[in-house]
Amino acid sequence: MKNLMSRDVVTCSPTDFAQEIVQNMRTLDIGSMPVIDKDQRVIGIITDRDLSTRTDLTSQSIVEDFMTKEVITITPESSAVEAAALMATYKIRRLPVIENGQLAGYLTLSELSVPEPIGSRSPIRQAIEGNSL
Repeated sequence: MKNLMSRDVVTCSPTDFAQEIVQNMRTLDIGSMPVIDKDQRVIGIITDRDLSTRTDLTSQSIVEDFMTKEVITITPESSAVEAAALMATYKIRRLPVIENGQLAGYLTLSELSVPEPIGSRSPIRQAIEGNSL
């Protein structure tokens, strides 16, 4: 993961105003943010979809009210195959990378996308299709 993950991760806190996060996501052209506590631990994730599908979003709404609290994570030592398998299993496109309990990076599905040589199946494709290596 160390070679694939993004290290410059835009995050938010659970008490940030949700409408500000919507604007930040638009401005930065990103689809999600890990939600971290004061100790840099990931306590949730908020996506543009979490916010755009809600009809109860007000100027006083905070991230904690809309974030996903059960976050699937990986470590820097995880393989691309493991990451792809988690994404396929849980139907997610983003994984926070956790090291020593803190956010170390972020991995997106697009970062796992690699071209496959004609006639071969990459380890990523095998993981997605559920075949072992």
